[in-house]
Amino acid sequence: MTTIERRPSEGHLQIKAGHTMLLDERVLLQSSCLSITAGLVRVAISRPEQEALQAHPITLGFLQTGDHLPLDLLRHARLHLQALSPAQLVAGCSAMPPAGASSLNDWTVALLMIRHLGDAEQRIAALLQLLVQRLGRRSGHWYELPLKFTHADLAELSGHTRVTVTRQLSKWRDTGLIQQDSGPERTLRIAPLLVEA
Repeated sequence: MTTIERRPSEGHLQIKAGHTMLLDERVLLQSSCLSITAGLVRVAISRPEQEALQAHPITLGFLQTGDHLPLDLLRHARLHLQALSPAQLVAGCSAMPPAGASSLNDWTVALLMIRHLGDAEQRIAALLQLLVQRLGRRSGHWYELPLKFTHADLAELSGHTRVTVTRQLSKWRDTGLIQQDSGPERTLRIAPLLVEA
């Protein structure tokens, strides 16, 4: 269930898993950067003139513990922070993110480059490779993504329709390159052959 939370406390944000917090330019008065101190957050934007609940936010990336979120985007857009696990953010960032941390710019550039690949198979494979590199974990003979990505989520990230993503994933499932649980966890398992190429 997704709910919208609008009012962060002074310099400290907590977002329950499955909830979304909206930030606008007023947050810039408190800080120009947020640090993720716990959890995993999907960062997306929408136009501020759109009604928040009617907007279809555009994903810019995913940030986790140790990553920094610069707030200069808020000058022209509304920021949607969706906690994919219980998340905590604090105002202020060190000059340099910790070693191994990802920046929102890294994510945004990578997603933009994926959208400019030639065909659907290339785009969706490159997206899975990016998600495995940044968020995945090795489990036996598979890589696993710890998030419940729907076909609609993967379509939005890759710039394709849900139907195209479903068709491509079905093709890979039939050839044994992916597996997906049907239970509530919906863990997506990806063969190394698909993401290590």
